[in-house]
Amino acid sequence: MPAEETAKEAPPQAPRLRNTGLHGAFWTQMLLKVLRFMPVWLCLPLNALVVAFIYLMAGPQRQAVLANLQGLRPDFGLLRRWWAGYQVFLQFALTYLDRLWHMHFKREVTWDIPNLSHFEEMRAHPGGVLVFTIHSGNYDIGATLFAQKFGRTLHMVRVPEQTAELQELRAAELQSVERENPHLRVHYNEVDSHLGLELCRILMAGEAVAVQGDRVVTGVSPIEMDHEGVTFKIPRGPLVLAEISRVPCYPIFLQRLGILKYRIVCGPCFYDGKTKIRADDLGKVWLPIMHRFVHEHWDQWFVFEALVKEAKSAPPDEPAER
Repeated sequence: MPAEETAKEAPPQAPRLRNTGLHGAFWTQMLLKVLRFMPVWLCLPLNALVVAFIYLMAGPQRQAVLANLQGLRPDFGLLRRWWAGYQVFLQFALTYLDRLWHMHFKREVTWDIPNLSHFEEMRAHPGGVLVFTIHSGNYDIGATLFAQKFGRTLHMVRVPEQTAELQELRAAELQSVERENPHLRVHYNEVDSHLGLELCRILMAGEAVAVQGDRVVTGVSPIEMDHEGVTFKIPRGPLVLAEISRVPCYPIFLQRLGILKYRIVCGPCFYDGKTKIRADDLGKVWLPIMHRFVHEHWDQWFVFEALVKEAKSAPPDEPAER
């Protein structure tokens, strides 16, 4: 029997469907095509309309943001909180536009660093430093430009995207950024990756690592902590990394000021690494710093999972038996 008759043909492959959900790459690819010819002055009002539609349709994400706002700003009434939720979605969309304009169309970003003394102190430290940041401003372009101004190698930690096609798009973008910026290295916090050991080795080698200390997603070990009547769910990993590595820890927050204009808020060192401290105790130092920023800049905190709630009050003491 001829060989070609004995060989089994591969089964026909089903056509790959496009993921048009919020976590797919379809909308980013469409947006990139539109941004090639659409002027900025027209992008902004159209963006506000699109965000309003997404805000109404994205029920789980909207409810999570509203729950976080209720914990962060209990002074907001129902209508004020609803409007504030839209403002969070809007600011996120604007930072996303800035990201695409900068990374794909090479538009310059203007940066303001008001606390230069803290920044210079961190840069001058001869050993490793651990940078605690949160999901505010734009993490990707923020890390890129921070690494340029820092003048030292900065290792940034990211969580993989929720869909393979969007992760493929993000990885290609960041690989291009790494080629252009020799001071930036990107690591993905994947399940069973043992990234903590690698980051500890990097810190011991005297380099800088940036971690996000605010968001708990699938596969990330959480810890719940109370502060000023509010319960936060934050990731344990960065706190354990600080405990083990015993390097200075600095808070850095990114604040969007306008179109392609950002501020780097660099705070003083909140752990010098000289004394042994447990991860839970370190969390009690980090949490007030984070809370202070997100309470004031609630519209810049881009987490779409419910991470904040009102702390449970302790039960009243029972009267002593007579």
